[in-house]
Amino acid sequence: MPIAATEPEFTAEQVGWRFTLGAVLLVGAYVAWPMIPLVMASDLDPGVKAGVSGVLGATPFMSKFVAIAVMGRPAYYFLKRKVYLRLRRRFAHSPAE
Repeated sequence: MPIAATEPEFTAEQVGWRFTLGAVLLVGAYVAWPMIPLVMASDLDPGVKAGVSGVLGATPFMSKFVAIAVMGRPAYYFLKRKVYLRLRRRFAHSPAE
């Protein structure tokens, strides 16, 4: 999928701290999954265990929406452009089967 020519181009300096905070949220949310076995091994009520483990299991999914909201439009376009360019370079050099 090509990047639209009408999308504004932003640099790393323009996206600043919001991009960093969004990236930390995205990566940090995956810490929730290893905590699920700890919750299940605890002495909590079974209903509470189910609720807490459900929230921990959904945390990586929910964090993507929060991170995009924190990053804002400039950081979203910056990240999108970097990922597409890297994928395009990677698959442009791979041999066709």
